[in-house]
Amino acid sequence: MLILTVDKASTVPVYRQIYERIGRLVDDGTLVPGDRLPPTRVLAQTVGVHRSSVLRAYGELWALGYLESRPGSYSTVRRRVPTRAAVPAAEGTLIDWAAVSTPTTRGARDDAARLGRERETRESVVDFARLSADRRIIPSDDLRRCLKAALLEEGRELLDYGDAAGYRPLREVIARHMRTHAVAVSADEVLITSGAQHALDLVLRLLTRAGNRVAVEAPTYGAALALFRFHGLDLVEIPMGPEGMDLDALDDVIARRGPRLVYTIPSFHNPTGITSGQAHRERLLALCEARRVPIVEDGFEEEMKYFGKAVLPIKSMDTRGVVIYVGTLSKVVFPGLRIGWIAAPRECVDRLVAIQRVSCLTGNSLAQAAAARFCRVGHYDAHLRRVHRVYRKRMQAMLRGLADHMPRGVEWTRPSGGYTLWLRVTGTKADEDTLQARLLRDGVRVSPGNLYFQTPRAEPSFRLSIACVTETEIEEGCRRLGRSLRGIVRA
Repeated sequence: MLILTVDKASTVPVYRQIYERIGRLVDDGTLVPGDRLPPTRVLAQTVGVHRSSVLRAYGELWALGYLESRPGSYSTVRRRVPTRAAVPAAEGTLIDWAAVSTPTTRGARDDAARLGRERETRESVVDFARLSADRRIIPSDDLRRCLKAALLEEGRELLDYGDAAGYRPLREVIARHMRTHAVAVSADEVLITSGAQHALDLVLRLLTRAGNRVAVEAPTYGAALALFRFHGLDLVEIPMGPEGMDLDALDDVIARRGPRLVYTIPSFHNPTGITSGQAHRERLLALCEARRVPIVEDGFEEEMKYFGKAVLPIKSMDTRGVVIYVGTLSKVVFPGLRIGWIAAPRECVDRLVAIQRVSCLTGNSLAQAAAARFCRVGHYDAHLRRVHRVYRKRMQAMLRGLADHMPRGVEWTRPSGGYTLWLRVTGTKADEDTLQARLLRDGVRVSPGNLYFQTPRAEPSFRLSIACVTETEIEEGCRRLGRSLRGIVRA
């Protein structure tokens, strides 16, 4: 006879006490496969509980694989397959995941590890590596109110599957916003994505297949390079000059090698901070129009102009439908919302929407509705004005600090906006890894230049970001940077 006791005064439900005790008896071998358990009515009387508690306990034991039970028959103990928690970790798995993973997936794991290191920083280190919206100035209270209002007004609809193209009011907000940048698009020519990286992934799925050539700036955005490699693309690097991509080199590549697309960041380029002028943009567009090569224009920092006159996006001149514009809210306001967008000809957008529908069904409608309200009631414009004030001062502090503390043999760009600068160390034989380690040891963290090249360069270079450092931290960081480099750079 099975004898069990339960503590009716316990906070643990009676049914759970029963199934846990029977489970332990099976696990320790007291009950063995084939043993019959008492009928639920009998066990309930023996223990002094309601029969429903025993029925529920037996149901849990069956679900966990401890019992076999058929209507009109006894419940019997069965031989249970061990759960994952019961298998020693040393035994591993039957699948060799490294072997069955595709080559591009194995490469993506390495890229993810390199990109992930940008998040690791000690408090005592001045962090010039991190490129993300500064948490200290994110308007989280405004967003919270927008989320609450969206839930109150449209909660039932927003918590259901949404439009694969994205929440239409947000697409309308973005279309109006882009028209202020002279980009004439309608809501039907806008697709909402889970950030700019997802947008770029969708474009690559549409336009490329493994082995295709893609023309990219050298250097360029490191996470984009990782994505291109994941897609198995043949990257053709176009050198960067003071005005941006070397268009003579690009013309030659387009004529001889026929890339599937050209990827460019013309405004506040990541990592160099360079902004291409109007004439440069016009020629780039003309080159690609002449040979019908799509341009993917990454406008991730389009809003972040601090000094001088603004230059309109390449997309603003696109009368022939060759430019796919990628934008995001992540770098100005809310990285965690994961909201980006694509603006492109309607026929292109329709195809991208189809890809999004079959790959992830739809985006986060609640987040998109909150973002739409955030923009519509004026919070975005107000925050942008604040961001301009803050980062104009930070960029001025960085340029001043570099001028004051860098030794000869060190060169850097002078951006008119954005978050990043490019620093080249020309007067040393030390390699980039050695320099980076020394800088970190001296309390300043930078992003290694070779993260932004497909083909590694021998000359050390670094990306410096002002995204998450105050003016005081910038001044101290430049002092540490100069002191560290002065000891190893030849004059």
